[in-house]
Amino acid sequence: MPSKMTWYTIIAAFWVAFLAILGVNLIGNTVMFGNPLHANVHPPEKPGFPIEVVEEAPAEAGAAAAERVSSVPLIAAATLDEGVAVFKKCGACHTAEAGGANKTGPNLHNIVGAEIGNHAGFKTTESLKAIGGTWTYERLDDYLENPKRLAPKGSMSFAGLKKPQERAAVIKFLMSVTENPPAVPTAAAEAPAAPAAN
Repeated sequence: MPSKMTWYTIIAAFWVAFLAILGVNLIGNTVMFGNPLHANVHPPEKPGFPIEVVEEAPAEAGAAAAERVSSVPLIAAATLDEGVAVFKKCGACHTAEAGGANKTGPNLHNIVGAEIGNHAGFKTTESLKAIGGTWTYERLDDYLENPKRLAPKGSMSFAGLKKPQERAAVIKFLMSVTENPPAVPTAAAEAPAAPAAN
């Protein structure tokens, strides 16, 4: 059994350790906050060691648009077979034949050049209607790449076709199920006109 002296030593060691911890805490608070016992202690406005964070400037909208690759110039080279194959990704929600039923999404027969958000028998979201205009090749390309970019609150849950070749193939397929689709813009028509020589 430990002697009284051993117990006194253990108790004394405990109190010495306790007081040492308390002292270090008081000294630390004094260094950081001035008087740690004062009733209205407030942390410093700036930390003792400021951390420098390098913030990258947000990318400009024009730069983001410049990086985007349009599929419109690829439509002419796309084949109908490729379009049929890629459209299978859309087939769970859309039909494309004349008189086809609406599913989760509308029937896409005659969609190329049609008015956006005006599809008989299908309730279109206000977000999609807000795009306005018609389904041009450029708009189809943009929408197929990322539906939520044009219609953030639209009902289409599909993430989009990121590859321009796939979008071009699907547009080629949609042209095949559209009576009298508009002509695909050529590269020459898309390029800005050269300034006239003086």
